[in-house]
This record gives sequence, structure tokens and C-alpha cells, in this order.
Amino acid sequence: MGLLAGTGGTLGAPTALTVDGLATPLGLDPSDVAFAWHVNDGRRGARQQAYEITVARMSVGGAGGGGRSTVWDSGRVASPDQAVVPYSGPGLASDAVYQWTVRTWDSMGRVSPRSRSTFETGLLDGDWKADWIWRSASTTAEPDQYTYVRKDVTLARSPIVRARAYVSGDQQYEMSINGAQVGKGQAYSFPDSQYYETVDVTDSLHAGANAIGLLYNWQGPTKGHPAGQPGVIAEVRVTHQDGRVEIITTDGTWRVRQGAWFDPTQRDLEGDLVDYTENINGPDEPIGWDRPGFDASTWSPATVIGPAGTSPWTHLVSVRTRTVYSPIHPVSVTPLPSGSVVADFGKVYAAIPAVTFHNGVSGHLVPMHAGYLLNSCPDPAVGPSCVTGEVSTVHGTQHTNMSYSYIERGGGVETVQPFDYLGFRYLQIDQPGETLDPSDIVALARHTAIPDDQEATFASSNSTVDAVFDLGAHSALYTAQEQYIDTPTREKGPWLWDGFNESQTAMSAFGEQNLSRKSLLEFAQSQARYWSNGAVNKIYPTGLGALDINEFTEIYPEWVWQYWMHTRDRALLSAVYPVLVNLSGYVKNSIDPSNGLVTNLPSTSIYYSFPTVTRINVLGVNVFRVVGEVAAVLGRPQAEIARQQRRQAALTTAINLRLTRPDGTYVDGLRADGTQVRQAAQETNACALYYGIVPAQKESAVGQYIAAQGLTAPPRTAGEVIGALVRAGLYHDLVQRLTDPVTDGWANILARGGTFTWEVWQPSDILGDSMSHGWGSNVLVEIQRALLGVTPEDAGFTSFLVAPPTAGLDRASGTVPVPAGLITVSWEWDNNPSFSLALTVPPNTAATVRIPAARVSDVTESGHPVSQAAAVTVVGVAGGVATLRVGAGRYRFAVAG
Repeated sequence: MGLLAGTGGTLGAPTALTVDGLATPLGLDPSDVAFAWHVNDGRRGARQQAYEITVARMSVGGAGGGGRSTVWDSGRVASPDQAVVPYSGPGLASDAVYQWTVRTWDSMGRVSPRSRSTFETGLLDGDWKADWIWRSASTTAEPDQYTYVRKDVTLARSPIVRARAYVSGDQQYEMSINGAQVGKGQAYSFPDSQYYETVDVTDSLHAGANAIGLLYNWQGPTKGHPAGQPGVIAEVRVTHQDGRVEIITTDGTWRVRQGAWFDPTQRDLEGDLVDYTENINGPDEPIGWDRPGFDASTWSPATVIGPAGTSPWTHLVSVRTRTVYSPIHPVSVTPLPSGSVVADFGKVYAAIPAVTFHNGVSGHLVPMHAGYLLNSCPDPAVGPSCVTGEVSTVHGTQHTNMSYSYIERGGGVETVQPFDYLGFRYLQIDQPGETLDPSDIVALARHTAIPDDQEATFASSNSTVDAVFDLGAHSALYTAQEQYIDTPTREKGPWLWDGFNESQTAMSAFGEQNLSRKSLLEFAQSQARYWSNGAVNKIYPTGLGALDINEFTEIYPEWVWQYWMHTRDRALLSAVYPVLVNLSGYVKNSIDPSNGLVTNLPSTSIYYSFPTVTRINVLGVNVFRVVGEVAAVLGRPQAEIARQQRRQAALTTAINLRLTRPDGTYVDGLRADGTQVRQAAQETNACALYYGIVPAQKESAVGQYIAAQGLTAPPRTAGEVIGALVRAGLYHDLVQRLTDPVTDGWANILARGGTFTWEVWQPSDILGDSMSHGWGSNVLVEIQRALLGVTPEDAGFTSFLVAPPTAGLDRASGTVPVPAGLITVSWEWDNNPSFSLALTVPPNTAATVRIPAARVSDVTESGHPVSQAAAVTVVGVAGGVATLRVGAGRYRFAVAG
């Protein structure tokens, strides 16, 4: 194989520069910095042979403004690495601006021009000057506290060239400067690892009089976050053109006042600890409170709790993630006979509703409630008061009071915008007292920030498959919040299995990195906090304490492995490896020596009534596999690797000996007396086939058994069914499961008007099942692998497999975001029949390509025999499939006949 198609191409300067997965980031932890870039070389077979990184500190302000001094030069490093490349120089300063450059060498020794970008560091614990403050008139017994905090400041007259605000609120904050909101964030964490955010406020401040305002909210312990303690800390560092630096810090000179919220009640109607309803008293809002000159003489002085590092906030952690907002306007606004109006936003979003009134009346109460479904009357569940077209407070609510209310100020235009969000499609506004235009009603949709330059696409000959793909993307995006959450309505909790499925989807669909990393580190922390036996909490962070589901614990290593395969982040593997080793011991310690099977695995088992569960055993095998592979990646001693391999092999043997029927299918488990249970669920068999437990000679039979059951697995594990059908080569059955609008599945959700994946296929109002549950979103991952045909072979997709399906669809095309760029695939069968495949392999990667062909001579590339194509190696032909190995570049393969 020739490495390059010709030698006259140009090696350009690297593109898409990021630090810690972010373009020109602010506030990075100075001790946690890693670089990434795309190799800019469009030639066939292009590979990076080496790179060089330099980092220089930039001076800001003063006579030397714009100067820089080099702090690290990596020199020429012989390596193909281009993602998660760690900074390896002297310690970086806090609150500093750095410029970094990168250049690359190709396999022929040619060097690229340099590319430049910047990053900024945040504060370490010892760098903070600010104090934690709070409104001491409040108590932790006061539910759902809102507190206004403000201060007037006068800045020097020299022009401001840089200003950064470092801020954290327990549990949420908004920051305003001179009347405009500049930041909003959450610290849903244990206070001993309290997150803070960095905000660029350069353009918000000016010489002379300024006002800084903070609004913080504390809700106590809930499913989604620990209790913490009410308080806020902020530090604004302002650099002037003349070199002067002014530091504004929260302290006892700030003034505080109770927020304009009243009568909060728990949203969960069954008594769960979740968030609260929001009722906003417009006449009580201190208009102009965040503008200079506001009279705050009646406000109380802030109470100082202590400096950064004060208990309970013993450690402040710079957070890489941030929440972004986009306004969604309703697709329709429908007036009701009562005078109320219903806004339909077209889809379920995680959003904050906002309504503008133009003719408000002082003291007029406007009730509002959000929802998922509209009433269709008569309806016995609603009763005689049922009105067709109203937003239902009975159906699709998840046992949740989804109400808001607002008391108007009157006297002009006023906008009510609650602080917190819900998941909803519809918003009903009762007794608005005026005609509302669609432009007056907005859903501020929110999700974690994702990379701007890459997003997966998929289109095929089957529009329902395309719609299911889009359903998965939408559902994963809007369950990616401060953590991956189970649902944006009610719990908003970071459950482990929900996060696993949603993270897979977000990485595959959006190239997401940082929220996945944050979640993995948080769940790793739960082991040390709660589980000496090696388990991992089922939900974390949380205010509910130590809670585990054993099957959830077992999926954690697979989540780590999926993250590794997407990102090649070796530092994360190193950080969580001790947790994985403990987890392997947790499984190993529950193996019954009399039968070699995992039995009575500790902690809660909510899905099974018998002690030996096949799924738990299969996932145990995968635990041992992953821990062994991570050990190998990290270069751990061979004894550690071999220990995990022995555990994996022994448990696999025991499963296939004791948990199968004569036909090779898998029963759900063993009773306490050691006899097999009668059930052999689709979910059980799909798990065994998906995770490679089934012997090769029995894969077809197990696959047929799975296919014959339709889709009986729940949304949590339905992706395994799709993946298992791929492993058995049953593409027609796979497409049927994706597209059947009548039986359980994603197409049935769409056929019933759903716009978000559900918690279960048949949601129950009695049980409060969620109609915005992201764990069904990972169908997108399986579509990408099975029907577009792209699967990673090596970490970071440095090598990947392209294997279009042999049946099920006539054509498909799409893109897959990977650290090196975008993989693009387009394949089609025509009526001859003949097959074509167009493929783009990003620079510095390679692919194995499998296409249907009886002979190598049947295959062409760009109209020429494939054996003559540059950067293509023919591996061989077997079973009607030609296997090729290709380097970077664009290809067009065709197979005649």
C-alpha cells in the first residue's frame, strides 16, 4: 500500500484546536490541561508522524500588553497522538492567559505551519480572595430559598482589557452586571468538591460606577443533588490597560434580600424529594436591583461564612461543562373558551418558560402549567371539569406538579421568567388578561454545551429509521444537563444507567466529551464515599445517600470503556482504574464456588426475585474483560491483567454450562435450589449475544430466538437487542424492530405523537412513568453501527470498521464525529444489483472496509481496479465479503453485479 497518493500535496496548519475539549476555554484547572487538534492533510494515507506544542504566557495590560514568554516547548515528539495530549511543562499560573501553538510532521518528514490558539486558567483553592456569604435570616429549614445579593463598585478610569468572574452558588446562581445577566450555573455536587464557573465579563464592566448582582437558589437535599448549604462566592478580577488589577470579592459589605418567590411546594405529588414549584411575586421584585445606584439601604448586610476552603466547601473545582440556552417559539398558540391560551412548542424540550405581558394589572395572578399531553374529553380520569385542548394535569405528568404562577406588577411591559426548568411540550397560561402573541411566549431550551463543529447525521431509504435516529439525538441532547439526568421533569437525577445510555449517544451524535468525563469521575467518587464493597452508587451526586442497584454498578466499567473508545483519554482511565479494580472484586466476591456463578450480588436487585441472575453474570464477565483491557492499556503488571482474564474465562464457562438450555438459549437465572428458572427473556439472551458470551456456533440460534420475540426488552436495554441482531446478521429483523409503528418500540413512540424517548414502552399515569427519558436514546448508537456501518476498532477511532449491512435498507448516508474529524459514509444498492460505497477517512486515521464482493476483481475504486488504488490494501475475500484496509482520504468503491 502506498502511504500517499502522490507527493505534491500540501500539509496545512492544524485546525480545530481545543484545550480540554474546548475552543479558547476560560478558567481551566491549571493542573489539568490537555490539547487536541485536527491534522490538515487531504492526501491519501495522510498520517501524523510527530508534533510540537509550545505554550507561552501572555501579558495583559500594562506597557508590555500583548507580550508573551514561552513556558514550555515539547520539542518534536514522535507520536501520532492528536487528542488529549497532556501539558507536560512547569506548573501553570492561576488566572492567566496562555497562547499555545501546534505543528505536525507527516510520514515523509515534512512539517506544517503552526496554528495558534489560547486558553486561560482559573483559580486553585489557595488563590481565592473572596468569602462565602449568605442571607443568615434564612435557615436550612426554609425550603427553596432565593436570595438577591448586590454591591456597587467603582472601577479605575483606565480602559478595561480583561475581566473574569469566578463564581459558585450552592446550589444554583445567576450573575448580573449593570442590569444584564452574564452567567447562570449549577453546582449540583457535594460541597467538598464544589464546582465553580468562569465568566468573561470584560464587555459588561466599564470605568466608574458598576453594579454586580447575584441571585442564588438553594433547594436542600433532592434525588438530583446533595443538601449542601445556602451560600455564594464570587471573585471578579479586572485588568486595566495601564496594568492595574482590581479584585472585587464577596464579603460582608455586600447587601442581601429574600427573593420574590412565595409558597413553594414539592413538585412530586408522591412525596419524592425533587425541586419545587415556582410562584413569583412581581410587585415584590426589586426592579433595578442589579443596576448602579439602586437604593439597597433596607437590605441586610451579607453574613460572612468564611473564605474559600471553609467547611463545607473545602474544595472548589473548575467545571469544564456549561449550560447553553436557545429560545424556542411556539409552533401554535391556541385560545381556549375560558380565555386561557395553550402554547405548543412542537417537541418536548428541557426548558424554562418565559412570558411577556404588555398590559398587566397590579396584583393580578396568572397561573401557568406545563405538560406533555392535551386533554381529550370526556375523560373519566379528569372528571366533569375536563376541557378538550387544555394541558393535562392528569396524563403524562410523571406525578409532577408542573405549575408556575406570576403576580403582575402592572404599569408596563413585564416578563416572567422562572429560575428553573422542566421538560414539557405545552404551556397553558390561565387568565392572562390580554391577548398573547406567539412572540410573547418562549421556551428557553437548555442543555450542556456540545462541540460546535461536529454533529452526526443519518439519512436512509427508510424515513422511519431516520426519524428514530433523530428521536435519539433529541432525547440525548435534552437529558444532557448539569449531569446526564433521567428526565428533565420531576427527578432530574443523575442515574447511572441513564447516564451510560445518554453518554454513549451524546458522544456518538455530538462528539461530546466533558459531561461524560465529569459523570464518570463523579460516579467513581461515590465508591469511596459510600461503598467499601466496591459498588458504585445508582444515582450520584444525590441527597439520598448510599443507594445501589447491582446491575447498574456492573455497567459502569462498560461506560468507562465506551468513553475510552470515543476519546482516547488515558488520564481518565488512570484516574478510575482503582475504582474498576475494586468493582471487579465486588463481582468476584459474590461468585459461589459450588457453581462458579455470581450469586446474591450485594445491594439492591430491583429486577429479579431469584439469587443467580444470568444478566448479572454476563455483565460480570464484561466487568472482568474491561478491567483487564484497561490494565493492559495502562501498562499494568501482567499478573493484574491475567487475573482479570482468568475471572472472565471461568465465569463465561460457568454461564454456558449452567444457564443455557439444550438449544443454546439462556434462561434468566437459577432458583435458590440451583434449578433453572423457566423464563428465558429476550433481554437475557440479547445481553449474552451483545457482550460476546454466546459460542460462535450458537449465535445464529440465539439471534433467531431474540428476533422471534419482537421487542420485549424495555427501553433501558433495547439497544442490546438491536446490537444482538446485528451480531447474528439479522438486518431485516433489526429494521423491522426500528420501524414497526404498532408494537413496542421507538416507531410506536413516534406513531403516538411522542417526540422524546420514554421510560417504558407503555407509560402509566398511575406509576408516573416518564415521557422524557433519555435512556432509550442509544438506539442512535446502534443505528450508526449497524446501518451506517461504522464501529471503532481502536480508541479514539484512530482505526475503525466500515461494514454496511447486507440487507434491511437500500441506501444510507451519514457522518460520525470522532477526535480526528468527521467520518462520512454513503452506501447504496441499485437495481443491477450493484453496490457502491463513498467513504471519507479523516487524516491520521485508518479503516477496515468490508463490502459485498465475490472476487477482488469485481471491486473498483474511483473507476480503477481496487488492487491499484493508492492507500488501499486488499486483505482478502471470504464468504462473499471483500475486506480492505484503507488510509486517510476520500474513496469511492463500486462492486458490479
